[in-house]
Amino acid sequence: MIQLHFDSDIPFFWTAIFHWLSYMLFILLLPKRMKKLPTVLIALLFLPVQIALYQVIAPLRGMPFNLGVTLFAVWTLFPFLVLTAVPLLNQVYCCARAFILGGFAVSLAWQLYRYYSVRTPALQTLSWQIVLMLLVGSVVLALAAILERRHREALVEMKLSLRHTLETVLIALVIYILSSLSYTSIDTPFTAETESQVFMIRTIVYFGGIAILYALHLQLCDSYARQERDALQRILDQQYENYRVRQESINLVNQKYHDLKHQIALLRSEIGSGQKTEYLDQLENEIRTYEAQNKTGNEVLDTILTGKSLYCQQHDITMTVVADGHALDFMNVMDLSALFGNALDNAIEAAEQVAPIEQRLIHLSVSRQKGFVKLQFRNRYPSGETISGTLPETTKRDKRFHGYGLKSIRSTVEKYGGSLAVHGENGWFEVGILIPVTDADYKAAS
Repeated sequence: MIQLHFDSDIPFFWTAIFHWLSYMLFILLLPKRMKKLPTVLIALLFLPVQIALYQVIAPLRGMPFNLGVTLFAVWTLFPFLVLTAVPLLNQVYCCARAFILGGFAVSLAWQLYRYYSVRTPALQTLSWQIVLMLLVGSVVLALAAILERRHREALVEMKLSLRHTLETVLIALVIYILSSLSYTSIDTPFTAETESQVFMIRTIVYFGGIAILYALHLQLCDSYARQERDALQRILDQQYENYRVRQESINLVNQKYHDLKHQIALLRSEIGSGQKTEYLDQLENEIRTYEAQNKTGNEVLDTILTGKSLYCQQHDITMTVVADGHALDFMNVMDLSALFGNALDNAIEAAEQVAPIEQRLIHLSVSRQKGFVKLQFRNRYPSGETISGTLPETTKRDKRFHGYGLKSIRSTVEKYGGSLAVHGENGWFEVGILIPVTDADYKAAS
């Protein structure tokens, strides 16, 4: 269908280079399958292959040319498959958008070069062509990179549906066909007759395609952001509700223990001294041990830790706590329950999978350090397990919510102007948190 009949059309190597650059722009924003050096080397290998493919396709005409373009479209997905670690639908989605971006960048750059080179013969040299093409193309791709980075998290994390991906591919295909109508032997109301008209139509059509695809992308990002907010709010509410239930249960237990202390004292006075009191002594020691557990100085934290400690005891997990609860008095109840509830839930989920049982360890510390509150959660995770992004692989049946606990933690930490760092190595996973705190915060809390 498509037949070039303008001798001044874009040289094939520029089309190959600009498409390659646009693919690399999206690939840089996505998680990689390999380390940095292998990724760079493999990415560079795709450029000469792409130029060679364009060199083979460009002289073709008619059906062979169409078949070549189809094969090339399939080939453009290959770098995404090899280099990026995102679902297939996300790879196809990014590839389609990169294809239109590359087409616009090379079309605009060539149009401007042809316009000025015709009017200034001195520019009709290879060196000036290289300078002007790379200058215009770099500006276009740099602006695109700035826009894409604003929504990088959504681009990386949102799970695209088949419908959204097919819509994007279809729009990209229509844009490509419309931009190529003037290069066919078919006379249509949308084809141009002069070279300048051809360049103008092609550039405008590609620009319209970028605008449409970016508008759709913003809609997807907004939808993803709403889903993210709803999920985090559900997690926040769930952790707070768990805290309330634990608080009621623990208050009831504390009341019973308090009553038991008085009953023991009464029995002791009636029995008198001797070996008969040994059982009462044992009960009193157990009560003192219970009272000493998880007394950090912060009632909310005490409630959370007591509930988690009981669960750990039932599942053969050793949890040690060294915490200055007063350091957290400035935080409200919902934030505390969300932060510690999610962090300890993640730690317990990972520790439960560790074998042998003796290695099921969790350590929590809370301390004040030079104007900061430092929180550290450390737990063992199975040594053969891989770290996916910033978390060990989940064992939950519903993997859609994997990572939302950490997002909730990050959201809470950022609310107080703090920072969060995660690290996994040698079977230990660590979440470190620093929150800046002033004396005024402590005074307000007290």
